[in-house]
Amino acid sequence: MQEKPLKTQHHLLYQKLKSKISYFQPVVKNDWIIKFSVLKETDILLIVVSRHTGQTIIRYFSDEQDAVDFINVMISKSAFDYQV
Repeated sequence: MQEKPLKTQHHLLYQKLKSKISYFQPVVKNDWIIKFSVLKETDILLIVVSRHTGQTIIRYFSDEQDAVDFINVMISKSAFDYQV
């Protein structure tokens, strides 16, 4: 049996994931750019970027309330001065 080329396997995996992901336009709040994606209605990927420094924070959550709490903490902090 002949194996599919690696490029084809990656493309099929990409297509499978793409069909299960919902993503939304970024929002800007208190100079933070917040982008989030949802996989299978339960897994949340947050990307938070400071408009001033370009600092990027990426977090994965399996609970929606945890993601909301994290967003609330981030937007309460200064996007200019925040350091991880």
